[in-house]
Amino acid sequence: MELTLGGLLAAVAGAILGGVNYAMLIGYLEGWLNAAEGVETERADFDSNVSVMRRTILGCDLVICAAIGYWLGTSYLSPALGAD
Repeated sequence: MELTLGGLLAAVAGAILGGVNYAMLIGYLEGWLNAAEGVETERADFDSNVSVMRRTILGCDLVICAAIGYWLGTSYLSPALGAD
């Protein structure tokens, strides 16, 4: 695995897109989950699980988008920058 400028730039761009995707997805999911009805004790347990879900989605989103960005950067951006 070689570190190239194109790969690193694309990985950063992918991580930024992953963060934006996370913000949009979490806003939608929280609105949907808050609209769900339930007993107060179920609500407290559910809120603690939502916190774990948010962290999991953020971690997966950032790692996957950065990895895809790095792969695309090394495949397409690095040759365009002349780092072949």
